[in-house]
Amino acid sequence: MIVLAIDAGTTGVTALVVTENGQIISKGYEEFAQHFPEPGRVEHNPEDIWQATLSACATALRGTTQTPSCVGLTNQRETAVLWDRRTLAAPRRAIVWQDRRTAALCGRLREAAHEPRVSELTGLRLDPYFTATKLTWLAENDPRVWEGVESGHVAIGTVDSYLIARLTAGARHVTDPSNASRTLLYGLASGTWEPELCELFGVPEEALPEIVPNYGPIGRTEPSAFLGLDVPISGVAGDQQAALFGQTCFDVGDVKCTYGTGSFVLTNLGGEIVRSESGLLTTVAWQTPSGERTFALEGSIFVTGAAVAVAA
Repeated sequence: MIVLAIDAGTTGVTALVVTENGQIISKGYEEFAQHFPEPGRVEHNPEDIWQATLSACATALRGTTQTPSCVGLTNQRETAVLWDRRTLAAPRRAIVWQDRRTAALCGRLREAAHEPRVSELTGLRLDPYFTATKLTWLAENDPRVWEGVESGHVAIGTVDSYLIARLTAGARHVTDPSNASRTLLYGLASGTWEPELCELFGVPEEALPEIVPNYGPIGRTEPSAFLGLDVPISGVAGDQQAALFGQTCFDVGDVKCTYGTGSFVLTNLGGEIVRSESGLLTTVAWQTPSGERTFALEGSIFVTGAAVAVAA
């Protein structure tokens, strides 16, 4: 089995052609632009992410004569992406996980005493880092785009959802629990979108993607859209949960730390939802096709590698 693995990060996309025993046959990489329209604001053009994905994958595929058996995807998390369901074009730039424009909104929700209930349901806290307040901001500040969301013409998702939509030429609008659990809209206990949270943040539940397991028959690439390939999409996970799995942290108590744009420490909790008393976040690590979920505790430093890059 040969896997085409796609890592859509914050500043670029890496594509690897990998054998079933983990040997890397070939590699491609393509950067894309970050936009900083105002202090504290970070945006991506979704089309740039897609074009970088095509370029990185084309480079990786040129490095081998073997045809992939399937595609696996991992991605920067929490970034809010909107796209037209018919054309797949994005009506505006994505709001990136690093963006802090919703700090005042989080403050208002905190003052209104919503944080304890939000934390109880999601394992997260009210912070601009997560997707939901970005969507609330769009509803309040970009009514033209939000009208498309409410009418059903515009889809909402994170980067995984957007890329799967592009890979399948719009046939699939899905996400996985590891990404969904970073939105402030997903219930840790229920394993679904929470109507209470959708109402709080003003997000139409019908605009959100279907939540599917982290591996299995997630979708199939459309050859006319994706480099002539007609192969299954067999795995998807947010980048930090994917790193936890990739570093074989399969047992309760196993810990990994990865360094990229930021740094992230995750601890495998097994099937138990554990609440931190030290400010760590509880999140979904992965979910099997049978519905069994593994949870994790996470600690984050938003800027590490990015600071080194700026200093250099």
